[in-house]
Amino acid sequence: MSDTIAHDYADLRHGDNKQPPSNQQYAQKSASQVSDANPSIESAPVNSSRQTRDLVNSLTKAMKRPADGKCFSCLCKNGVLRILYFLPAPLDEPTSIAGYNAKPLSPELLKAYLDYKMEWSQEVEDRFRGVDGTSVPQEHWLHPPPGAIEYRGSKNERTEEIKTYNDKVRQGEGSSEVAGPVCGGIPSNFDLRPR
Repeated sequence: MSDTIAHDYADLRHGDNKQPPSNQQYAQKSASQVSDANPSIESAPVNSSRQTRDLVNSLTKAMKRPADGKCFSCLCKNGVLRILYFLPAPLDEPTSIAGYNAKPLSPELLKAYLDYKMEWSQEVEDRFRGVDGTSVPQEHWLHPPPGAIEYRGSKNERTEEIKTYNDKVRQGEGSSEVAGPVCGGIPSNFDLRPR
């Protein structure tokens, strides 16, 4: 998987994400904020891992997806969270990507998303430092300029990459490393303030 794009696998990790009533109320409030016409969500500072998780989950669940479910979400370099899908193409030619839905993230939401979804790294922190997705023109939300979304290769290249990854997993490669936090573990703490 590429480092330049943060992928959204929360629905796979957390299943239905059953929550106590108090958290459901918080998530519903967050979801209503996310679906408002105002693209910048200025909410109270996110100060706990549970609040961060609820906010990010409500954000990703509020985004529209195609009925067939053949899509993926990614956080692009310009701070816009997009639901994308591959356009049909020959197996050995580069596959074009089209946008289905997009949500520009304010610096606060961007930090919450990265804290919850990604393991901390200096490279990611530097890439998103000072980024404000709400400053991206609306016409670029679904039709981003070149370079906002990383090249994904052809279907054959992606299939080979998945096969290589699965072979490494089968061979136990990387199992000697210390495991990272489990689902619901302590989130990262990215510092995205401009320097």
